[in-house]
Amino acid sequence: MRKIVIPLVAFFSGILVISLVLLFSSETPSVSLAAFFTRPFSSWWNAGNLLNKAGLLMLAASGAAFALKSGTFNLGGEAQIYAPALLTAVFLSNPAIQTAGKSAQGWFFVLTFILALLTGAVIAGIPGILRAKFRINELLTSFLLSAAIVPLIDYLISGPLRDSKKNLLATRAIGEVFRLTPFLRPALLNISFLIAIICTLLAWLFITKTRAGYKLTISGTAPEFARFIGFPVPATAGTGMFISGALHGLTGFFSVTGTWYLCHNGGTAGMGWSALAIALIARGNLLAVIPSALLYAWLETASETAVLATRFSFDSTSLIQGVIFLVVSARGLKKFGLCKFREKKPESRKPTQKEPL
Repeated sequence: MRKIVIPLVAFFSGILVISLVLLFSSETPSVSLAAFFTRPFSSWWNAGNLLNKAGLLMLAASGAAFALKSGTFNLGGEAQIYAPALLTAVFLSNPAIQTAGKSAQGWFFVLTFILALLTGAVIAGIPGILRAKFRINELLTSFLLSAAIVPLIDYLISGPLRDSKKNLLATRAIGEVFRLTPFLRPALLNISFLIAIICTLLAWLFITKTRAGYKLTISGTAPEFARFIGFPVPATAGTGMFISGALHGLTGFFSVTGTWYLCHNGGTAGMGWSALAIALIARGNLLAVIPSALLYAWLETASETAVLATRFSFDSTSLIQGVIFLVVSARGLKKFGLCKFREKKPESRKPTQKEPL
């Protein structure tokens, strides 16, 4: 029961805070609140785009949850999504590839997919290796590495890689042949949503049904016991970071091929933190990531939609993330062994025969 209560408290706390902000900041509170609760489902365009966003967040959140299962904390999701997105946009917008044959284009699409996956895995794997080899806390190194990479990518997009034919701070658009076809226009919902669900389910099956997944879970939740029975705890932590980064890399790939069709400056801002918030709401349970991503995508989309109906300007996504982190992060850190403080209870013992009762 407690596993359900805390995520629900976090989710409804986000709804309450956004509702109060809209209530006191809007000149027409009833209109703003109505837009908050109903606008995301008012048309297929809104609902389809909501599901499309949920798919991207689901894929990234499964990566964040995978890291938590391995006993690590991946704070570098921003760069692990952003860098593969830039690589995808640059490769698939190459004019020479767009004029090549269909077979060559197909192979190049697959190659770009693999490179995007590996790019995210390498960026996350570096902090994993530093933890495994030198016992350097990956929470700090993943954040610092991401903080160093993101401004570099911003510079590349606004400078050398910018499409000079347009006024946007963005790369050239990828070729039409490389764009994932939406299920039903005008919404952008495409096959990446189904791929995200499949990847999340496969990750859950790996964790719960395989021997390697059992080793990873035990090493993450009970590292002392894992060392005692001979499990390679440092290597397992590094593996968890690699897989976490790979899933973030896939998020960057599908965000370009299925949603933006280019990479613009600051395009993935907040996506890595949103994925971490979803993973904490799901309490690291990969199966629970699916409904958590859907609920979070609705909350984020509804708040952004409602804010447009008011004259009050604020970053609703950051506000939602802050509320959720405040409610669930402390328990999440303790659950996954990242919070070492434990309250010591006084020991009770029976008096001996020499001691008075």
